[in-house]
Parts: sequence; structure tokens; C-alpha cells
Amino acid sequence: MAEPISHRTLECLARGVEDPRGKIRSLLRLLRRDGVEGAIRSDLLVIGRSLDELGRTLSWLDFDAWLSNLPGRSAYRRLVDPMGVFTDVEADIQLNLTDEIRKLRVQLAGGNPDELTPTVERLRQVFAQREAAKQEPAQNVTDIRTRKPPAPQQKAERQPSNARDRIAQAQARARAANQ
Repeated sequence: MAEPISHRTLECLARGVEDPRGKIRSLLRLLRRDGVEGAIRSDLLVIGRSLDELGRTLSWLDFDAWLSNLPGRSAYRRLVDPMGVFTDVEADIQLNLTDEIRKLRVQLAGGNPDELTPTVERLRQVFAQREAAKQEPAQNVTDIRTRKPPAPQQKAERQPSNARDRIAQAQARARAANQ
């Protein structure tokens, strides 16, 4: 398994290759964001390449062109824009076919197919609800990793285990009753 490419290596590669428009440095900044390196690494593995090849057998210009034209179903595009999946032609055709089948089923059942909400709109509503839930105040969120403090337990009277303990408990009750 190849070692992950370090940011120091990427910076050395950036110094070795000068780009007047600053694209290499902007790509480096992009790779440093949370989750981006893993998503790009995953997308490169799908096509049989590795992020370790960047600057060696995969040029920065090719990498930039590849990254700019990723399909909406790629890990990087899903990270940046979750709704990007629906910008692909294949997904658009599938959603349209699904909507047409739904309309036909409703029409055959005797309903009004014009009242159906398109699948894309329903998905956008679900994504919007998820985003709203992420923005919910922290006071309503319970961290499942925290431990609850143990509830105070009442000391139960200890059951006597032998004759001596039973006699001592009987004497203590008798003293408490006489007082």
C-alpha cells in the first residue's frame, strides 16, 4: 500500500514547477481541506491512478483538467456539492423515467398525475431538511460518546450473611426502637 503523499512533498513539487496563474498553489490549498484529499484519492483510484503520481507521471495541468470535469457522482463532487449528482445526464434521464412511470401508475389507478412532485424536487427538499438539521442548535443535540453520571443509589440494608450479622442488626433495630 502506498504511503499518503505528504504536504511537504506537495510543496516541494510546487516549488519545482512554476505556474504563472498560481493553479498549483490553489490545488495545494484545495488538497489541505478536510476530506478533500481522501475524496480525490478515491476518485483517482477509480480510474487506476494515484495522488502519489501527481507531479511525476500525472501532470498538474492534467490533474486540474480532470478535477474540473469530474462527473457529479464522483466523491469529490459529492463532497463539494451534494446536489451535483443530479447534474449528470444519466441521472437526469433516470429521474425523468422514474417520474414518468410514477405518473403512469397514478393515472392507471385513477388519480391525477399532475399533483405529483417531481423526484428532483423531493430530493432537494430532503437535502434541505438535512442541512437544516445540521444547523440545529447544539443544545438539542446529545453527544452519544459522553457517559452519563451514575445515578445515586440508595444504600440498601445489607442482608445478613451469618448469625453474628443477624444478631447485630437485630440489636441495632432494638436500640433504634427504644430511643
